[in-house]
Parts: sequence; C-alpha cells; structure tokens
Amino acid sequence: MKELTLVDPKRNIVKESDDLLIAIKVINKAKVKLALVINSEDKLTGVLTDGDIRRGLLNNYTLSLQCKDVMNKRPKYSKTENKDSLIKLMQKHNLPIPIVDKDKKIRNLCILDHKVSDMRDNTIIIMAGGKGERLLPLTASIPKPMLKIKNKPIIQRIIEGLKSSGFFNIIISVNYQSHKLTDYFSDGSKFGIKISYLHEKKILGTVGALSLLDAEKIVKPIIVLNGDILTNIDFSKLVDFHEKSKHSITMCAANHNVTLPYGIIEINENRISSIKEKPLESYLVNAGIYVFNPEVIKNIPYNEKLDMPELINQYINKQDVAVYPLFEEWADIGTHQDYNRVKG
Repeated sequence: MKELTLVDPKRNIVKESDDLLIAIKVINKAKVKLALVINSEDKLTGVLTDGDIRRGLLNNYTLSLQCKDVMNKRPKYSKTENKDSLIKLMQKHNLPIPIVDKDKKIRNLCILDHKVSDMRDNTIIIMAGGKGERLLPLTASIPKPMLKIKNKPIIQRIIEGLKSSGFFNIIISVNYQSHKLTDYFSDGSKFGIKISYLHEKKILGTVGALSLLDAEKIVKPIIVLNGDILTNIDFSKLVDFHEKSKHSITMCAANHNVTLPYGIIEINENRISSIKEKPLESYLVNAGIYVFNPEVIKNIPYNEKLDMPELINQYINKQDVAVYPLFEEWADIGTHQDYNRVKG
C-alpha cells in the first residue's frame, strides 16, 4: 500500500541560472530528492533528479553548469489535487509530482509514502570483520564498526540508512571481536529488520567472506558495503541504477578534493608555460559501496583470501563495472583524524 502526501515545495526549488552544485545541495537537504526548476517569473520549467546529475557527471559535465542546461525540460506536473489522478500519474512515471496553478507556479509537491509491502528483499552484506588497526587503541577491544558517533555505533547508522531505503534483509560478516556485534544486534528484531551473520574462521580479505554465502539463494543483486562508512545515500536508487546499467558490478565513487601544498609548474620545451599556486585537485575515490549480480558471488573462490580491488579488476578487464557517483554525504572512518572529524 502507498499513501499520498503533500509536501511544501519551497525546499526543492532552484532557479534556471543556479549551478548544479546548488541543485545538489538542495536535493541533499530536501525530504524529497528532486529539484524543481523555475524561471524568472517563478514558473515551473523543468525538474532535476539526482540521477540526471549523476548521468551528467559521467558525461563529463561540470558542476558549474546551470540547471537549465541539464534539467528535464518536459516535467510531469498536475493542475489538480485529485488523489486518484495523482497516484496514477506518480505510479506511471515513478516520480514525485509538482502541483501547479494555471500560471504553472508551484503550489505543492506530491509524493507516495512507502509502506512495508514496498520494501525490497535484496540481500545486504556489511563487511565488519577487520581489526581496524589504524584506529588503535580505540579498537583494542571493540570492532571498528562499533565505534560510536553521537552515542550510536557506526554500523547501526548504516543499518538505519538501509532500513529507511526499504531494505530489511542484512548479513554482517564478522571475525574480530565478533561477539560485540552479535550481542548488540542479535537477530535484528529490536531494530525492525532481519540480521544474520557470516563468521570468518580466518581473515579472508575485504571480499573473500562472500564465498561463505549460500550462492544458490542469491537471486537478486546484492549490496556490499564496508562497515566503517557514514552516508545518507538512498540505497534503493543505487540498486535501480545498477539494474538499468546491465553491468555485473556497480561501484560507488565519492568526490575527494586535495589541495596541493606547492605551486605547480607546467613546462614546454624547457620553458615555464604556467604556474598554479596550490591548486585544488579533484578525484573520484572508491566509496566502499557496491552492487553485485548473483553470478559475481558464485565466482568467488570458496574460503580463500580475496581483496576487493582484485575482484573488481577482473570485471574491469571485461568492461563490466559501472560507476555510481555520490554527491550525498559520505565519510570513510579509517584513521583517528577521520573519526575525530565525524564524531564532532
């Protein structure tokens, strides 16, 4: 069952002349992950989804482009608040629908609230078996995913994000101090989800533990993610993206900026052609979140050590890995500096 809800659209509105960076910030902060684009007369002229922007980034768009350059210029909208008509329109296009007046000025934004029956049964694997040695002594007696951010373990925040995206079937891969995880989460019932465990008898690397799964029971794409990341990604959109990509693996990539501490010199035939003072370099980095098709799991050698880069490279060589750029909040907690930054 789904219920219709009207949302104040003010938080979703951007101008045609706003750049994509502004649109990303609006989408991230808004309850409904959609930007409504208006012109100088405040009339609806387009919409932007996070998917539109992701596809643009993969096509070498820059964040300085204006919304009008990337937006869908044929937005779906309604001039009526009739419940049956709105539900039919939203189910047809699988998008929130803005409600406009006769002048195409936005009055409301309509969404469908998902109920339990709409939750997804894809399996989720959280890799939580590592020792977290770079965070010693904090991890001397506790697994890194159990370190707390504002009185709540990192991995609990991950699980809550998965649940809010509609996923309830979670498997945690454990090894080091595993009882701290199993005692805390048990079967997941107190968190409103189902949790089971993969017990590594030996260190199997960053992906080898997946060989312990009953691969015959995996019939849909699975999400695999590290147990030491913080993100507000909508995991359901990630799976939708993966399924449309037709690749065996999708890897999430986060943007990482590095300011070089020196002036960079460019030369041409022994002459300096330019100098850039402490330039800002931008890179896409592995975000530690993946979607695998079932056959990927079946091809992992049983109970043997295997790290994620080795597995990913096998499929890169087949040109069978898609990338899902993140512009949502994301943090990898691998060092004391990382941990101190996110725990506030």
